[in-house]
Amino acid sequence: MSKNNSKKKKILVAFDSQTMRNLISSCLENAGYKVIQAKDGVELLSAVSMEHPECVLVYIDLPVINGYNASRIIKNSAQLKDIAIIICATEETSVYHFWSDNTLSNGLFVPTAENLSELPMLIENAIIINETTFSSRAQKNALQNKKPPTQNELLQLVSNAYDKELFDLYIIQSAYRAELSVFNMESLVREMIKTISGVYNYAALAIIINASPIFEFYDKAQNLSSEEFEDFRQICHSDFAEKLELHNEGNWQSAKKIVTNNKNVSGGEKLKVYEAFPVIPDKNHPFTIHVSSCRAESFNSRTHERIEFLTSVFSKLIQRAITFEKANKAEAEMRKAFSHFLPPKIIDDIISGGMRATATVGEKREVAILITDIRNFTTISEINEAEDVVKFLNNYFAIMGRIIKKHGGTIDKFMGDAIMALFGAPESYNDNGNRAANAALEMHEAIKDLQVNLTLPKNYTFSIGTGIHYGATIVGSIGSDEKREYTVIGDNVNIASRIEGLTKIYGAQIIISESVKNDLRDGQYVRHLDNVRVKGKSIPVAIYELAKKDSKLDEEFLHIYNKAINQYMIGNFDRAVEYFNATLKIKPDDKASKVLLERCKVYSQNHPENWDGSVTLTTK
Repeated sequence: MSKNNSKKKKILVAFDSQTMRNLISSCLENAGYKVIQAKDGVELLSAVSMEHPECVLVYIDLPVINGYNASRIIKNSAQLKDIAIIICATEETSVYHFWSDNTLSNGLFVPTAENLSELPMLIENAIIINETTFSSRAQKNALQNKKPPTQNELLQLVSNAYDKELFDLYIIQSAYRAELSVFNMESLVREMIKTISGVYNYAALAIIINASPIFEFYDKAQNLSSEEFEDFRQICHSDFAEKLELHNEGNWQSAKKIVTNNKNVSGGEKLKVYEAFPVIPDKNHPFTIHVSSCRAESFNSRTHERIEFLTSVFSKLIQRAITFEKANKAEAEMRKAFSHFLPPKIIDDIISGGMRATATVGEKREVAILITDIRNFTTISEINEAEDVVKFLNNYFAIMGRIIKKHGGTIDKFMGDAIMALFGAPESYNDNGNRAANAALEMHEAIKDLQVNLTLPKNYTFSIGTGIHYGATIVGSIGSDEKREYTVIGDNVNIASRIEGLTKIYGAQIIISESVKNDLRDGQYVRHLDNVRVKGKSIPVAIYELAKKDSKLDEEFLHIYNKAINQYMIGNFDRAVEYFNATLKIKPDDKASKVLLERCKVYSQNHPENWDGSVTLTTK
């Protein structure tokens, strides 16, 4: 830097040591700066008030007012805050750096004979940073005093600085408390309004947030007329678009508007002062704060500065609230989109990051598979309008779905009029079979009260058939990149489907396999129907009719039926014929007895080879 520069930058050097002051001053003067000296904090404040230097070098342990407090006073004074400050210390420690950073200084410097040559560059960097923060020093000369400030003026300077610091602390504490509300935009804005009330005694206030939809919050004085408030609101709308440079005024029809009138402000009903503060923490989601008062003299530069600081602090919280609401909305849309083909547990895993949406996850699990369909629904569909059929099915599926979910099951898929539900995937319990059985019983009970607003075939009673099997399956998200579904695969799924088909053959509403029977916990009624090899399987499956406990068949009927099925199983077909004839005398419409009776008659004439008590079925 040239020493002949006619406009030398002023540097204030404040040290209690004359030797250190002179050493640093000599170095800076040789670098072309104009140096002012101060030996204590009072002289420092007096000098900065008179000279308004570009930079202050202040010793950390300066007498009367130390370096930290001097930095705080200067940086919290509106007329001095554009002065760069470098705090000087005898050693470089983390403690000194911490307090240097938190007193708004521009850096920490430990002067030695070896590093004084680095000081001019450090000063220039500090000045550049300050000029970036405070874009104009045009008022510098106007703020300079030609004579030393009086004691009262210095006290006022200190008082104003600490008043600002205490106010800033109040705002930061308010924001800290409000942070608990960032998960709810309305609660957060109410906390912000409460804080603004402690800054400015407004008659009308608005906060407008460029979210989707636009969020409007108003607080107005009780004695403010509706016409005056509506004018204020329209001005806020225009300013919102103008100050944030939006291309339109927003979709105010869909805006979320909240209006309160908690304020009780005197001074008339006409608004006389209006100010708007645009806040842009994120270009995609700016917002504005609008305040108005009935008192013309109510607004000043101090109030303006305070509200600007308040908005700078709360803007970060508003942005977080907007981000949270966007994330919530996106999650809700994702859940809705996936809910049609993925269980809630899997959706939770995807959203929480526990599973990638495109992953194929396979695991072996014991799952109870429930399959149910409506009897003769093809015929019903043919004699009804398509829209009526769809409307009925949607209602039917909703009722059945609630029952399945109530018992801990998950609907795997809808297949025409049929439902396939899983008990044990993705959520598993220690009584999956029992849960599936109880769900089936409740589903059949619900059918009795179902409103079937369809034309039904002659002599037809609306009914459903249900089959349940419990066994090992492969569970996972299966499919291609274009289409995937969470489902189960394996032989036991096919067995469940075959068992459901047997309800028509044996005339039972619900048929369960032996594995389900063994898991029953609630004393449900079951009777052994048969041992069958379903189509495509070589191993027989014992099947049972399931009914409610309080709907037991006649004890005499059950006593004879059990004798009949026992004789049938051991191959004593003639004796079984006698018992099945006896059961039909008690219950002539029992289809299972009829099926087994006819089979026993055939087998008594032509005894099957290697009889093991099971029959092979060739139909699904």
